[in-house]
Amino acid sequence: MMKNLLTKGFCVVVCFGWLGIVSADNGGEPSLDIGWLLFGGFYHVPSHHDEAGDGATGLVLRRGYLTFDADLGKKTFGRVRFELNQSGKFETYTYSADFKDLYLGWNLGKHKLIAGLTSTVTYDLIESMWGYRSLVRTPLDLQGIPSRDTGVSIRGPLNADGSLGYRAMLGTGIEFGADSSGSTKWSGALTWKPTPLWTIDLYADFEEIPGPGERSMLQAFVGYKAEYLRWGLQYSNQDRQESPPLELASVFVVRELGESASLIGRIDRLLEPSPRGDNISYLPFDPSAKATMFISGVEFRLRPWLSLTPNMIVTSYDRNDQGVRPKTDLYLRLTLFINFE
Repeated sequence: MMKNLLTKGFCVVVCFGWLGIVSADNGGEPSLDIGWLLFGGFYHVPSHHDEAGDGATGLVLRRGYLTFDADLGKKTFGRVRFELNQSGKFETYTYSADFKDLYLGWNLGKHKLIAGLTSTVTYDLIESMWGYRSLVRTPLDLQGIPSRDTGVSIRGPLNADGSLGYRAMLGTGIEFGADSSGSTKWSGALTWKPTPLWTIDLYADFEEIPGPGERSMLQAFVGYKAEYLRWGLQYSNQDRQESPPLELASVFVVRELGESASLIGRIDRLLEPSPRGDNISYLPFDPSAKATMFISGVEFRLRPWLSLTPNMIVTSYDRNDQGVRPKTDLYLRLTLFINFE
């Protein structure tokens, strides 16, 4: 792992050396911002469908990021982000490190072009609206759809006032970083903001998977964001050419309680059994039955950079094909988030 990380680190040095030359051509003054964040906390699992999780208790650092953001001229920018990953198994505390982001970008008028290891356009908008990656990943992220890919992406407005926009990406299938997809993928989205408070996003992708097969996804999202209230509604359906498909619906609500606290609620409904099931880190699902996951919590912002969130997650299952209802999963957690980015 260390040799692989050093090889990738050499690529970083070469990329940013080249960026320095570009910045000089742009007539800009280079700048570098360094930030980091950590999140994790205490958990207890009074009830779980998996014996390994039933009664598990622990204190765990789930993720750590170290980020270098470079502004290298009027048009050129780049990012290097390292990620510390915890294994995600109950009462297991092994870690690995890899790249989360490694890209170059260019501002082309009102449009932005990025090349390298970067966030996909699948649920980047949903993740920004949800805002609680430290608490629980977005529904597709949780179910194994990669948040990063190595490729080329572009985004920008489609009209003068910016109310209509687009995002598009070609994922090359090059496995580089902890969360690369490993297959060629075309994806695109159209976003409409009829008012500053409302967002409507339509997404589609097509993916060539290893072997004789392919996958495609359709997704719709509606979001609302005001000063003290935001909510979102999502439906996603991925045809995997295998059984079961990935189909889900999700709704979340966040209510600000002044400047120092927020109420958080979310419901994810799996309309087909989870394809990844027990391989999901931290919140595994029984792979034999459809499920509904309920998330509730209260965030206390103790400092601008520090928050503490008592939260509870309940996953309830339908009866499976054998007529058996898997045991309900119950997680009691206290989540700590430190953010200096």
